[in-house]
Amino acid sequence: MYFPDLTSYEYGRTEPQANVLNVGWLSAAHPFSNGVPDHRLISALQRLAASPVNLYRGSHLCEFCPPPPAKLSPGGIPLLYPFPGTTGNGEIRITATNRITYVAPVLILHYVVAHGYLPPREFVDAAIRAMPPDEDGVAERR
Repeated sequence: MYFPDLTSYEYGRTEPQANVLNVGWLSAAHPFSNGVPDHRLISALQRLAASPVNLYRGSHLCEFCPPPPAKLSPGGIPLLYPFPGTTGNGEIRITATNRITYVAPVLILHYVVAHGYLPPREFVDAAIRAMPPDEDGVAERR
């Protein structure tokens, strides 16, 4: 499912709201910003992706990776065996200090790490600020 960055979120049956925005809903049919991600963004996305919300049945495969191998089940049904981290079935949500909520697919972590996707700066800043403290009680901040 493709939505341009920073457009009103309307996935599923959700009515668009001006303060809820899409980030990272990529498609192979549309170009996206590339760059080297801040290591704090990757840490934040790893933590957020570990507890996804708005889960759906089934999953979405990364459109930028080669197709995963298929194997036959014991009943003879071909099943895909995707590589770890290349599928997603939920979202992460980050609410910034300006009360804008950014909604991204869990696959955003994979897009950033494996394909060089560089989300909008306001999303990156909000994700880094939203990071919970680490085990020492210190949040990684700028």
